Amino acid sequence: MQVLLVNNRFKESTEFMAEEIAARLRELKADVLIDNGAMDISSQLPDKLDLIIVLGGDGTILRAARQYALKQTPVLGVNMGTVGFLSHIEVAELKGYLEKLIGGKYVLDKRMILEADILENDHLVASVHCLNEVVIKANDLHMISFDIFIDDQKLNTRRGDGVIFATPTGSTAYNLSAGGPVIDPSMKAFVITPIAANKLNTPSIVVNAEKIITVTPVNCSGAIIGMDGQVIYNFKKDYRIKIKQAEITLNLVNFKQQQFFQYIDQKLGR
Repeated sequence: MQVLLVNNRFKESTEFMAEEIAARLRELKADVLIDNGAMDISSQLPDKLDLIIVLGGDGTILRAARQYALKQTPVLGVNMGTVGFLSHIEVAELKGYLEKLIGGKYVLDKRMILEADILENDHLVASVHCLNEVVIKANDLHMISFDIFIDDQKLNTRRGDGVIFATPTGSTAYNLSAGGPVIDPSMKAFVITPIAANKLNTPSIVVNAEKIITVTPVNCSGAIIGMDGQVIYNFKKDYRIKIKQAEITLNLVNFKQQQFFQYIDQKLGR
């Protein structure tokens, strides 16, 4: 079995835990490679990965999802961060689950991923897969304005600090903090949530994932495009952003089969 361990090199505890878990997995006859984010290890990866174990918080899982989702490999998130919305077990529980992991005794939660294409005069500048969200946001104290198209339907020009385009998984992240709704992760949908809109009580909009969302700037001088809080581009005046459902999913390993809404209540401390 080919196993990739992903950890956060900026957290010493995850470095130590990765080495400890790697040693145990090798005892179970698994081949193990460790990615701590310090360098590109793509050339070292086997043609087929059987399992990815991510040690850290949600940010580490987001990095792993963006880098390895195309492989469609089962991913186990192990919480060594704070809230850990994307982790199904705590680090203290991991050793007790390793034999089940190796034996494939788990179910998979298939999470929708969005694909964001940035185009400049119809030339593709970048294409990024996101698990949580795409954010367009003012990078200074000035209000920005932009147009949103849902398929061919143009919404009224939006003005304010920005906008969030979130997946159901990302609905519990920045979207929730901005007042957007929590979306059941088994759904296929986007939620569009304004950030400090100039019109009071501008609502979020939930959109079927079969739709294609296009964003064009009206006055976005100084604005940025952020993907999962980790990838950033300047929003240039000739840019156009197309957001759609990706053909791939993130396959999260789930041992406990928690009820989503009870799980969310627990994580939010309600």
